[in-house]
Amino acid sequence: MGPLPVVGLWYPLKKVTMPQLRKEVLILLFALLGGTILASLFTANGLELFGYREFAMDLPSLLARKEDGVGRALLLSQALYTVFMFVIPAVFILQRWQKRSDVAALGQPSWTWVDYLLAIVILPASLPLLNVANEAWIMVSKDWSFMQSALASQSQGANMVERMLFLPGPMDRLSGVLVFVFLAALAEEVLFRGVIQRFLHQGRRMRWAILGGAIAFTLGHLNFVQWPFLLGAGLILGALYALSGRLWLSMVAHVLHNAMTYYWTLEAGPGAYGQLDNPLPWLQTTTFTLAAIAAAYALHRRTSFSKRS
Repeated sequence: MGPLPVVGLWYPLKKVTMPQLRKEVLILLFALLGGTILASLFTANGLELFGYREFAMDLPSLLARKEDGVGRALLLSQALYTVFMFVIPAVFILQRWQKRSDVAALGQPSWTWVDYLLAIVILPASLPLLNVANEAWIMVSKDWSFMQSALASQSQGANMVERMLFLPGPMDRLSGVLVFVFLAALAEEVLFRGVIQRFLHQGRRMRWAILGGAIAFTLGHLNFVQWPFLLGAGLILGALYALSGRLWLSMVAHVLHNAMTYYWTLEAGPGAYGQLDNPLPWLQTTTFTLAAIAAAYALHRRTSFSKRS
């Protein structure tokens, strides 16, 4: 028996009327706005629980404090922000779509474990090349006036993340893994791939849906310094979702990426998070890049052959 037809991947999904499209766009924007409002209202509760609410609008002063409670308060605030900003709007939209047929799910072609393995390898193997691209961007733009504030904000953000990751207790480390490795990755995939990219697939070619989802993913991080890295990662994750039709696949790839970043940060020690000025040697970068290209090519050949079968 041949594979199932790949509806919505190589061919457009069913035609969505313009009134339906406008309505779904407005509801999606409403959900995202609601998530933003909820996040702004409740994220500071994490600081309040640990007695730091007065620092909600003064992050530098909060980071200047040395007690471990600062990191725990920031970690709880980050978890609350992720839930309200990403998870709640995504769940609201997906529940709406489950009851209606206006926004169809992507088709799922027949894949084997080899296809899944090849797909999962692509993003981790691409990380050195994405780092090189990001470092090239920083070298070109670091002297531009608007980049000075962006770089300062990036440094402050890295410092904040390290206060959350480098905590002494085992429960602190477990909380860091749950928030940064799992919650962040799963929440972002549900919103940017499961909602936004899925919506963009309706009646559109696959490449434009992938690009639109990747742009939304990049803008959603509010990190102008690392936009080449974020855009590249978004394109890879979007392609995995579009080709397979399975959201869990991009989730696994994203979790693996976050786990590698978490491990490398702990191994490198304080001051290493977000630093792209020490890329891997060219030989290792080339090796990883060739591995990513080989995996992507093999996956393309296998899926293209299945489609013709």
